[in-house]
Formats: sequence, structure tokens, C-alpha cells
Amino acid sequence: MEMYLRHIELDDLKEVEIMLKEFWKTQLYEATKAEILEDIRRLLSPKCFSFLIISQNKIAGFIYVNEKYGYTNNIEYLYIKPEFRGNGLGSFALTKIKEIILAHGEDRVQIEVNPSNFKAMKLYHSLGFDNIDTLTLSTGIIGKTETKRIFDLDFKINADNAFAHKKKEI
Repeated sequence: MEMYLRHIELDDLKEVEIMLKEFWKTQLYEATKAEILEDIRRLLSPKCFSFLIISQNKIAGFIYVNEKYGYTNNIEYLYIKPEFRGNGLGSFALTKIKEIILAHGEDRVQIEVNPSNFKAMKLYHSLGFDNIDTLTLSTGIIGKTETKRIFDLDFKINADNAFAHKKKEI
């Protein structure tokens, strides 16, 4: 199967908008138009790496690497359209983006994952993401939780396999 990464172009923005909306739905969050526009602005930043994932000459998803703490090595978004999942595109995109990041002088690549998303964790681990340098802890989770024992401590994690953000009206 032919696969490659391609830089996002202006003609791709409608498709990117649709994929961003779908990405946020996987996180149990309904993104506003303003939030999608902000995401698109960030994806087009010259400080970041943003690519479409192409399979059989069709847009199958996208991957976005953000600048964080002065380093452009944080894989922030990886999205594969449902009809393309299970074909190795996630592994392909992660392998290629790691090569790109390391070739640009970064000495490591990082990705965040919800601890209940074991399928993603297995994929990332199989591709060499086997170091933990930061854990993000919060005071609460919206939605169904389950308790997991990590480092001899009990933590509640989101059982719905998503972050489930809820914004307060100001």
C-alpha cells in the first residue's frame, strides 16, 4: 500500500477542518469554530511540523508536531480517519515524523497518551516511546473512571478512553 506524508496546503484546509472536528470528538469534546480556527493557525505555524497522511492517493489523516518549551518535538495530534484505521498508517506516520524531528536536530521525540488508551500505548511503546519523563495529574475527571495502580499509588483514569474536557462559561 502506497503511503506518504505531505505538507498541508491551503487547498487542504476544508478537509483539515473536518478531520480536526472528528479528532476532538474522539476526545469527547465538541470543538467550537473558533477553536478549530486556532488549531488550523497552529498547524500552519512555521515553527511546527504538520503533515497529511496519504494512503492510495487519498487523505487518510494528519499528524501535528508542536513546539513545546523551545523544542519542536511534541507530537500533539495524530488522527487517522476510521475507514483507514488498522492498515499501519499510525505506525508509518509516527516512524516518519520521528525521522523528521531527529533530522532537524532534536534529540528526542515525545507524545502524550491517555493512560486508558492501551491500544495507543502499545503502539507507541512498540515504536520506541518507552521512557516516561512527565505525568500530568489533575484533581478530577469528568465521566466514568476506573482506578489503576501506578508506582504503588491509586489513580483514577478516564474509562471512556478520552480526555473529556468540559469548559466553564465565563
